[in-house]
Amino acid sequence: RGVLDTRALQAALDRIVERHEVLRTRFVGMGGQIRQVIDAPRPFALVHQDIDGADEATIARIGREEADTPFDLMLGPLIRGRLLRVADDHHVLLVTTHHIISDGWSAGILAQEFSVLYAAMRDGKPDPLPPLPIQYADFGVWQRQWLQGPVLQQQLRQWVEQLRGA
Repeated sequence: RGVLDTRALQAALDRIVERHEVLRTRFVGMGGQIRQVIDAPRPFALVHQDIDGADEATIARIGREEADTPFDLMLGPLIRGRLLRVADDHHVLLVTTHHIISDGWSAGILAQEFSVLYAAMRDGKPDPLPPLPIQYADFGVWQRQWLQGPVLQQQLRQWVEQLRGA
């Protein structure tokens, strides 16, 4: 609620997608295997929708429809946004990601980064966030290398025991 700077909003979303390779990732079949493809940065596709005077039930319905709309893992992007204008001083931003590229933890990080970037862009300042030391794919490679041999066997035993009888 309040005045919304749509230019700063778009710039903040563009910067987040540029910053995080996983938000530019899609998954394609190649030679019988699924491969991760990271696309070059491009502007965040934000759909603007005027729902002047809509009630909370209408907003909730639109949110459910947005959440229920499937993604195409091969075509991407696996993140999308919709800006609902309810009134001149009332907007709702819906950002939907496929669970293959985000989870509750990453959603919190994106929300925090968006807040910082929107404030900076609104004030005409440069991106204040430090460069990312690694990308999510780097973490995935490390985790796959770590999760082998005795570690993998121990993890398997733990989950078999945890799920016994389920």
